[in-house]
Amino acid sequence: MTETTISPEEQNQLLQDSIKVIQRETNAMRKCLESKGRLMDALKHASNFLTELRASQLTPKQYYELYIIVYDSLNLLAQFLKDNHPHHHLSDLYELVQYAGNIVPRLYLMITVGTVYMTIPDAPVKEIMKDMIEMCRGVQYPIRGLFLRYYLSQRTKTILPQENLDSIQFIITNFIEMNKLWVRLQHQGPSREKDKRLKEREELKILVGSNLVRISQLENYDFEYYKTDILPTIIEQIIQCKDVLAQEYLLDVIIQVFPDEFHLKTLDELLQCIKKLNPAVDYKKIFINLIDRLTNFIKREEITELSDIADFNLFDKLWDYIKEFELINEFQVYELNLLLESITKLSLIFYPKKYENIDLVLRFAIEKAKELELDEQKENFSSLLLMPVDNLSKPSKILKLQNFSELLNLQPAKVNKQLSLIILDRLLSQNFRISNLQTLNGLFSLFKIIINDKNNDNNANYANEQEKIGKLIHLISNKKDVTIHSKLLTQAKNFLNGGNIKFTYPSIFFNTLKLIRFNPESQIVNSLFKFMSRLINELFRIGLIELSFKLHLAGAQLSDQIKLEEISYEFFAQCFTVYEESISDSRLQYQSIVSIIGVLQQTRNFTRENYDTLITKTALYGSKLLKKPDQCRSVYFASHLWWGVEIPALGEEEGISEFYRDGKRVLECLQRALRVADACMDSVVSIELFIEILNRCLYYFIHGNENITVKYINGLIELIQTNVDSLAEENNTNLELPKKHFLRTLDYINTQKEIDERFQLISR
Repeated sequence: MTETTISPEEQNQLLQDSIKVIQRETNAMRKCLESKGRLMDALKHASNFLTELRASQLTPKQYYELYIIVYDSLNLLAQFLKDNHPHHHLSDLYELVQYAGNIVPRLYLMITVGTVYMTIPDAPVKEIMKDMIEMCRGVQYPIRGLFLRYYLSQRTKTILPQENLDSIQFIITNFIEMNKLWVRLQHQGPSREKDKRLKEREELKILVGSNLVRISQLENYDFEYYKTDILPTIIEQIIQCKDVLAQEYLLDVIIQVFPDEFHLKTLDELLQCIKKLNPAVDYKKIFINLIDRLTNFIKREEITELSDIADFNLFDKLWDYIKEFELINEFQVYELNLLLESITKLSLIFYPKKYENIDLVLRFAIEKAKELELDEQKENFSSLLLMPVDNLSKPSKILKLQNFSELLNLQPAKVNKQLSLIILDRLLSQNFRISNLQTLNGLFSLFKIIINDKNNDNNANYANEQEKIGKLIHLISNKKDVTIHSKLLTQAKNFLNGGNIKFTYPSIFFNTLKLIRFNPESQIVNSLFKFMSRLINELFRIGLIELSFKLHLAGAQLSDQIKLEEISYEFFAQCFTVYEESISDSRLQYQSIVSIIGVLQQTRNFTRENYDTLITKTALYGSKLLKKPDQCRSVYFASHLWWGVEIPALGEEEGISEFYRDGKRVLECLQRALRVADACMDSVVSIELFIEILNRCLYYFIHGNENITVKYINGLIELIQTNVDSLAEENNTNLELPKKHFLRTLDYINTQKEIDERFQLISR
């Protein structure tokens, strides 16, 4: 044991002095070996440098440094003996070195000569092995004894007989003695240096564990021998030593170095061993390592379910152990979570279709969550909940876990929300459809913490979270049954009613719209439109005016496309109501009128009377806008409502299909727009509007509106030119853009003259 009276500086000086002695004596030994007939002198020098290994005041690291140098020096001697064995009787030499004065040099020399002797044909290998292992008992000082036996292990590593079982017993015996020395080290010296000794033992543990690694590398035994001889002997030693560090480390070595198949078939023995360990041992760490090793075995072999796993009752055995283990130990939540996580992963790999196993674990966690105090940092079951999400073939299969949602909702709110978002992201990333009420109820119950969150409407992250719920709604689909699809949407609305409908109702609306579009002949179409109307009204009631207007317009467009005139008319009427009563912003009013014009212009199924009512109302609204430019543009846009054009998607063709056209009303709209443009106080704005109206006139002229004459176009060109010239004289700097626009229009007219003779009469 390290003396407490010596300082680190003095220890280092002792180390350096010993290194010098070893190097000096090694050089002397080498010279003797190179000289004929001086083997005895060489052995004397070897004994001299081996004496330095008697040091008792060095730390394990310092002693190991000496050991490495000595090992290299003894290699020189061993190689010489091997190369020259015909000239030296190794049996006599083996006896001779045992007369060395001190036991440490004596045993190192004995092992060096003995291991060379074992490689000679007809050598009494078994007797030499027994002799060396017994003689090593003579060194009971822990550090010296450990390194001596480690040297024995290293020297015999490649020369032990592979054809019999004596080699295994040799290594096991060496392991047992080394473990005893290692454990004894903890109990030497004053109690105040307990932590220091524990640290030193940590540095030495690999020496003991190397024996188990060596046994695992041997090939001359089968499973039966492992089960009946090797494992029981090792386990007995581990249990009897009653040392926490030794038990934790050595059991971990067993788990890591021996074959996984062996662990499967000796699971009972391993579990019984764990139960008998010192109560201070970290059972959890050992148990988790064992489960992880078994789990990785299946993954590594790419086996989904072993045919004979059922014979082991693997999950049941491990689960019973966890419950028994938990009863006699007080765990923090995070510790229990690690245990449950490992058994869950094993079940998912070994028994991927046995959801009842996972439910059993989750139910156990629920009971503990109610007993223990959870927090947002470490004390929660977040990683356990993510385990099935990450490992099931499809995240949606978590709905088969009856206890998943309950455990999720028992977590702290922040953790619950984070986990819900992760699960939601996984679901959205896969090709998944919500096609029945059970699935929908399960998912929306799972995500209710996101659905019911109304805390921060203006936060970007919050909006992103709510939009994910909207995306989830778009997964609702049942192509086989329109009625079921409709019920799913209604149920989704019921779930979302308590949340922020601003983000979610539009998704329900457009999912319903899609359902109608693909099933226009369904008997429940009318009720679906009423459902859409209720959604819009609820959005309107919470002040979402612009959104409500747009959704009414979308409903009007769809209902016209499937030839439901009355419903379409009602949606347009609602648009006008929202416009009149709730839209006051002038810019939004203009955009709304343009949107209505765009949809109305594409309608095809109104009676003449209803269509005239709607388009006249629209044009009237446009003419009453606050700003003159908005009035002007709305009115000339409205002119298109009296001049229908073909929609290729409907199979319409110019010259074949019939369209609603009234050239006179078109001209009236353009003239009205012209008057409004002329009334603008800003001359530059007036000119720009004149040019826009000119372009609109050219459009109708090309498409055959006979009310738009060459004379009218020429008059408009002359009007624009006069105004441009007038402003040019005033050096108005804002004229540049309208002037360029006018020139481009004139260039277009000239281009058209080459392909359309009607344009020849338009002056420039």
